[in-house]
Amino acid sequence: MSQTPYTQLFRGPTSICPYPSWNFEQIFRLQNIVGEPETSEVTVPDPTRPGLPELDGVTSFKAVNLTGEAVDFSPAAAAICLYGSIERTPFGTKTGEDCVAYIGKTIRLAKIPLSITKVTNADGDTEYAKNKDYAVTPGGIKVLVGGDLAADIAATTAATGVEKSLPIKVDYAFPTVDLIKPFTAGRKYYRVMCEQINEGGGNERRRVTGFYARISLNGGMPLLSGDEFATIPVQIHLLPDPEIIEPGEASMWTIEHQVIDA
Repeated sequence: MSQTPYTQLFRGPTSICPYPSWNFEQIFRLQNIVGEPETSEVTVPDPTRPGLPELDGVTSFKAVNLTGEAVDFSPAAAAICLYGSIERTPFGTKTGEDCVAYIGKTIRLAKIPLSITKVTNADGDTEYAKNKDYAVTPGGIKVLVGGDLAADIAATTAATGVEKSLPIKVDYAFPTVDLIKPFTAGRKYYRVMCEQINEGGGNERRRVTGFYARISLNGGMPLLSGDEFATIPVQIHLLPDPEIIEPGEASMWTIEHQVIDA
């Protein structure tokens, strides 16, 4: 606890729910969240003063743009931020999947391979050895140079200019998968809630609620990390709740801050 009561070091989850419900779920963990109002100005100059300074004006608040970084980004969060859908496919096995093998090339299997049971030629009478004839990759199998499978491919004939290949069959098991299909869904709206406790200040609680929001990426989505954990830039665009129209009522968001003794 800090000796200065209003220093800021807030921590806590950010949750969302489909509008207009109020049942929130944490689908990502956000850090460094910043809220910036979007405004427009209408002014009238004072014609009686040199330089025409402002005589009167109105500041209109159109939206509040929340930006942050997701350090934990679930498939459900990816589907929302990519305006897509998500479909869960259960685990299972594939027997005798027909593939075409090329020397040194990786075969993309129909499903993500969890384990390879058997790789054979098309007739099924020749079985190839893992890590000698082929290697299992995260997305399929790679034909290894120097193995029996590569030798069998090299022994085939092919037309001039056509790379030699060999039909094979693959038996394997695959895991349960969340299939994300980006950019297949229309615009959707959500409510947002940030529940926070101040590690500094007086350890007070704060709750930020956004009533009507669009959620999207705020930049590029990392696909391959370097020497640090990836963070995914997220944008939560708060708009006026179409059901809150009474003057003097907050229609975009509210901030509830626990009272502490200064």
